[in-house]
Amino acid sequence: MSKEGVKVVIMDREFTVACKKSEKEDLLEAAAHLDKQLRVVQAQSKVIGLEHTVVLAALNIANELLASRRDGVTDDDALERVRELRQRVSIVTGQSDASHL
Repeated sequence: MSKEGVKVVIMDREFTVACKKSEKEDLLEAAAHLDKQLRVVQAQSKVIGLEHTVVLAALNIANELLASRRDGVTDDDALERVRELRQRVSIVTGQSDASHL
């Protein structure tokens, strides 16, 4: 797949980023999310300098990512428990459980 240059604006600065056409919307969404996080950090702290603002925003985004990964594991565990309960109910009631989660 060919790549194209996509212009994004982050903190009032324009950047051209090469990406696949199929990834353009994700890139634009990521840039908007980063811009929002940078502005939140800048507004909420007395941090001086773009470098410090970027580091704090990156830490916030990394924390969001790790939290969503942890939540994903919890969801998988819950799904497995539901499967086990359905199987137990099927055994107790004598019904075959043809449907699977």
